[in-house]
Amino acid sequence: MSADDSIKAVLIDPVMSHPEAGKPRRPLTGDAAFLSQTAFAAREGKVESGIWESSAGSFRSNTTGYVEFGHILEGSARLVDPDGTVHALTPGTSFVMPEGYTGHWEVDERVKKVYFITRF
Repeated sequence: MSADDSIKAVLIDPVMSHPEAGKPRRPLTGDAAFLSQTAFAAREGKVESGIWESSAGSFRSNTTGYVEFGHILEGSARLVDPDGTVHALTPGTSFVMPEGYTGHWEVDERVKKVYFITRF
């Protein structure tokens, strides 16, 4: 097996130089706004990683068709499971939202994460 010298590691810079703005598709309270920047994509969009941040608000999550790993870089939030279990997300916290997860996010001020998504 020979190595492919054209394949390089990708560093994910938490400072977004060209962020895309967005809004929650399933808002609950507040007026949350998102910024995100994809740092890596492969397999025709089935694999993606980058930086995402949100301002204050609460919104539903629905990971139907994908699994997401996240790691909190700045700020804080709560991820609330459908049964009411609350997960505090603070800098250094890593988490996984399994395929089909339908909990919700609660962001008091601001939160920033690095994410890795695998779509099916």
